[in-house]
Amino acid sequence: MNQNIILKCENLTKIYGNKNAKTIALDNASFTVEKGQFVSIVGASGSGKSTLLHLLGGVDKPTSGNVLINNIDIHQLTQDELAEFRRKEIGIIYQFYNLLPIMNVRENILLPSQLDKRRIDEKELSDLIHVLGLEERITHLPNQLSGGQQQRVAIGRALINHPSLILADEPTGNLDSKSSEEIIELLKVSNRKYNQTILLVTHDEKVAKQADRVITIKDGKIFKDSIKNEK
Repeated sequence: MNQNIILKCENLTKIYGNKNAKTIALDNASFTVEKGQFVSIVGASGSGKSTLLHLLGGVDKPTSGNVLINNIDIHQLTQDELAEFRRKEIGIIYQFYNLLPIMNVRENILLPSQLDKRRIDEKELSDLIHVLGLEERITHLPNQLSGGQQQRVAIGRALINHPSLILADEPTGNLDSKSSEEIIELLKVSNRKYNQTILLVTHDEKVAKQADRVITIKDGKIFKDSIKNEK
């Protein structure tokens, strides 16, 4: 496997239901992603893009095919191995933030590190909080933050363990246009500053075009895969 390739999908298929009433949500998808790429996955509702993201994140199992992250087939791992792998190697950003309401900004960001029993690097944390623009909100609870600020916390939580992949599932879907632009710009900054590999699922073509590469899914199949010449 090419050392620059961080993600490899081979003939990935997901079928729901049985032969009398089956739905092919994802149909034989194959592609690779190199370290440091910012990739958007775009398609209409029901096209299979969220199914793909769930398979890449180990949230769901494929009917057939393989997902290799850093040359490890994640769906061959045991449940405990997969849970540990996801905690260390995959950062997920959801549309609805999924912050713990009783934890403040700092505690929510540090949660993955604490679960993994990692030593906290205070300078690194301070730098990340600065990049996120949350210096004045560090002790605030989620209900004291705007939607855009909560999503920034979710991004910080995804970045804190330096995962191999960031998977962002419609991260701007619950935000106004100004906050959406800020979140996409923040993802672009994390891609450049930390060389972070990002896969962003979106139905918004304007958002999708901010990435280096756009994979279009239609009826469960990869319909188009286009790469920009320059970042």
